Amino acid sequence: GIDRQVIFGASNLVQQNEQSLAIYTCNLKDGDARAVFRNLNMDMRTYGHLKMFVHGEAAGDFEDLKHGDLNVFVRLGSDYNKNFYEYEVPLKVTPWGELLPEDIWPQDNNIDVSFEDLKTLKLTRNTAMETDPTLSLSNKYTVTTPDGNRLSVVGSPNLGNIRTLLIGVRNPKKRTATDGDDGLAKCAEIWVNELRLSDFDNRGGWAAT
Repeated sequence: GIDRQVIFGASNLVQQNEQSLAIYTCNLKDGDARAVFRNLNMDMRTYGHLKMFVHGEAAGDFEDLKHGDLNVFVRLGSDYNKNFYEYEVPLKVTPWGELLPEDIWPQDNNIDVSFEDLKTLKLTRNTAMETDPTLSLSNKYTVTTPDGNRLSVVGSPNLGNIRTLLIGVRNPKKRTATDGDDGLAKCAEIWVNELRLSDFDNRGGWAAT
């Protein structure tokens, strides 16, 4: 659903050479994460969704990487660790040699964050804090969506003042003996592409005196 941009002004119309950001990680310990980040200054309140395509593959033919062994997450807020929203997706691994776009960029890997869901999450957390003394602004509050993804909030982030955006890979922590996690370190190569905002709110406004 994405068209490559065309460079105008040359004798021939040439498609822009658009490339993915590759995140390579090896020996990522159980429960650990690594990420890349960008500082920015943006008001995202006039948009409805943040989206991105994600591809994951084993770092080498020796690596036995299975679906769900790693998670990809996007974190946005006013800082990296005290005021942010986070959206996390279990990674579906693409075997080497696949040629079809839908296999290289599986639908299950797509990042699709609804900003309305983030606002609801923060309000739900704030309401729960009134009756649950174990909850606080400094602790991560997480809910799982029906499709198995995770939404989290820490602190009091504001979509009208997004200063940082972070894209990372996490090796989920083994919690119990029966949770299906092998507890081992992982090596993988992740591609992320077309990070974009969508559903721009272009409704007209009213002004009165």
